[in-house]
Amino acid sequence: MRLLLILCFALAGSLCAQTATEVEIEISRGDTLLIGKAKGGVFQHLDMYRKTRWAGNEPAYDTATGNGFFQSFFATGDFDVAELPKQYAGRKFVVLGVEILSNKKTGQPMNIMYLQGEKPNMIIWVDFDKAFESGELKLLQD
Repeated sequence: MRLLLILCFALAGSLCAQTATEVEIEISRGDTLLIGKAKGGVFQHLDMYRKTRWAGNEPAYDTATGNGFFQSFFATGDFDVAELPKQYAGRKFVVLGVEILSNKKTGQPMNIMYLQGEKPNMIIWVDFDKAFESGELKLLQD
């Protein structure tokens, strides 16, 4: 299980100043999340990956927790990637795993989530913090 910190922005009174409040939520394998709205024709913080060739020697990952999913899916073989089209808005997807990866450009840590795609060998890669802040990803309300 992984804990993620989410920055929620709210308008502060009549000053209309933005203030950040940290909210801690627990997201883990098997949870379901809702894709929010895209501001254009595609989502900015959600990408669709399709594995097109498996090498056959992929490392296993822990299917109970999702740990090691990145290495298992991306270590070998080939895949196609595209920005997730806006037609996915309003749909629910199951979490396959959550990992903290290093951004190749900045070196900063990124909270990454993998959602089970609608087709075999398809996943949705989510830059969780940015997707949540922009409204592209939403928590399901009980």
